[in-house]
Amino acid sequence: MDNELRQPLTDLRAGSMLRVWDGQGRAIVVFEGRVWITQDRDLRDVVLTSGESFSIDHPGLTLVEALGDSKLLLIDAASTRDTPPNSAALQRWARERRAASMAAALRRAARAVRGAVASLIARLAPRAAPGTLTVCTAGR
Repeated sequence: MDNELRQPLTDLRAGSMLRVWDGQGRAIVVFEGRVWITQDRDLRDVVLTSGESFSIDHPGLTLVEALGDSKLLLIDAASTRDTPPNSAALQRWARERRAASMAAALRRAARAVRGAVASLIARLAPRAAPGTLTVCTAGR
């Protein structure tokens, strides 16, 4: 199973707004921060914080305003394939994807650090001059 996060996270600064046109069937997953969501022809207002998600269930305009600096992901609810598009399932799905992406990034960083350390050790290690032969004799 491929768990790599392929969609980029959307950064919203505090007070900025994301407009989603005809987003019915899509979901908003908040990774960091806090956002306020309102939909056209819907009396509800929804506030999400880190780790929470919301399925857009009305056609028309959906507004997402950042109440603080936030990172979110707008996905097709159908992209979760085997997971029904409800908030709890989307939250679990988003956390699994985020954890897998972070683990992959940490693995790449560890490989890069190991390579840099190995390169540094190779450059600092003393080397014998080519063609030098040392002969030891034991006398009695």
